[in-house]
Amino acid sequence: MTIKAVLFDFDGTLADTLPLSFLAFQSVFRQYDRRELSTEELVARFGPTEDGIIRGHLNNQEQVEEAIRMYYRLYGEGHSQHVHAVPAIHEMLDELRAANLKLGIITGKSREAFQISAEALQLSPYFDVVVTGDDVVSPKPHPEGLLRALAKLGVRPEEAVFIGDSSADIAAGQAAEVRTFGAHWLPTHQSSIFAVAPERVFTDVESFVQLILAQGDGAPHRWLDWAKQLQAIAQTGLTYVKDVYDRERYEALREISVEIMEQYTLAGEDVIRMAFANETGYATPKVDVRGVVFQNNHILLVREKADGAWALPGGWADIGYSPSEIAVKEVREEAGFEVEAVKLLAVLDKKFHDHPPSPYHVYKLFILCRIVGGSALGGVETSEVGFFAEDDLPPLSVERNTEKQLHLMFEYLRNLDKGVLLD
Repeated sequence: MTIKAVLFDFDGTLADTLPLSFLAFQSVFRQYDRRELSTEELVARFGPTEDGIIRGHLNNQEQVEEAIRMYYRLYGEGHSQHVHAVPAIHEMLDELRAANLKLGIITGKSREAFQISAEALQLSPYFDVVVTGDDVVSPKPHPEGLLRALAKLGVRPEEAVFIGDSSADIAAGQAAEVRTFGAHWLPTHQSSIFAVAPERVFTDVESFVQLILAQGDGAPHRWLDWAKQLQAIAQTGLTYVKDVYDRERYEALREISVEIMEQYTLAGEDVIRMAFANETGYATPKVDVRGVVFQNNHILLVREKADGAWALPGGWADIGYSPSEIAVKEVREEAGFEVEAVKLLAVLDKKFHDHPPSPYHVYKLFILCRIVGGSALGGVETSEVGFFAEDDLPPLSVERNTEKQLHLMFEYLRNLDKGVLLD
C-alpha cells in the first residue's frame, strides 16, 4: 500500500526540547514544593499536558496556577539558550513535502507549549494537522490522537506511518494500526529501550526518508502526469487518424496509459477503461464545480454517500449549463437550498493540491453562493447536510475538497474583496 501520510511525535522526535522541558519542570517543583525531581521521575509522569503534570503532581495546590505560568515562562525564555533547530529535520520535512506527502504531529504537549516550540523552530508551516494533548481525552499510548489525525487527513491507517521516541508512541501507533517506527536520531529521547518493539528504529534521519520515499506517494505523481499525457495523445490521435497502422499505435499508447493509471490510482482497470472509452475528440481537462455557501460564519457541507465523508456541494460540469447554473443546481440537488451565484473565488488545478491520484486532469471551480430559499435536505448522492465552523470541520472527502481549500474559502469570507485565485 502506498504511503500517503507521515505522522510524527514532537519532543525528542522533531525537536530536541526534552532537556528544556526537564529544566522548566525541575525549577517549578523546586520553587513550589522544595523538592528535586530527576529526569527519570519526570519521564514517568509524562502523558498528560504540562498543565496536567503540574496539577496532578504538585503538592502545593494553592499555587498551582502560578506554578503553571512559571513553567511556560521558563519554557518560552529558555528556547534561545537550550533549543536549536536541527538542519536534518528541516531537510527531511522539505523532502517529504516535495514528495506530496501529508504531514502531521501527534504530541502530548499542550497547544501553548507546542506553539512556543514550533514557532521558535519554524516548524509550523510543514504540517497539515497537529493534534496536541489539549485536543484529546486519552493521551498516548491511547490511539485517539492518531485516529483524529488520520480522520482529518482523510487517510486510512494502512496508508500512514508514525514515528516517535517513546514507548507510549510505539504503543499508540500500533493500536491505531499504522506502521510504527522508533526515532533515536536526536541527542535526547524518552525511551532508550522500547517496551513494545517498533517495526524499526532509526538513528539517522536520512535512512527514514529513504524508506518513506521508496514507498511514498510522490514518485507516482510524475508517472501519473505522463500517463495522462499519453492518454491525451492517444485520444486526440484516434480522433483524427486515417492510417490503420497509426491507429494501432495510438491504441497501444492508450493501453500503456491504462496500465500506468491502474497502478497508481485507486480506480480499477474496468473503471479506467470505461472512462477512456467514453472520452472522444480532442482531449481536454474535466471541470468540477463546487458551491461555497456560508451561514453565520459556518460553511455548508454535505455528507457523500460514496465515502461517508463531507464535501462542498458540487460535481462535474454538465453540458448546456454555465458554471453559475451548475453551482446553483448542485447546491439545490445535494443540500436542498435555493441559492444564487455571487462570485467566482478560485480556479484550481487538482493535481497541484492534496487530492488522491485520479485518472482525469481536473480543473476545480469554487463559486460563492447566497441562500435565497429552501431548507437543508440530502439528495440522491448525499445523506446529511450541515454547517461547520472553520475550527470544527468534519472528516472531509479529499477526492472532492481538502482542508486547505476550505480554509481558503474562509479567507474569502473574511475578505470578500480578495481576488480570484488561479493556479
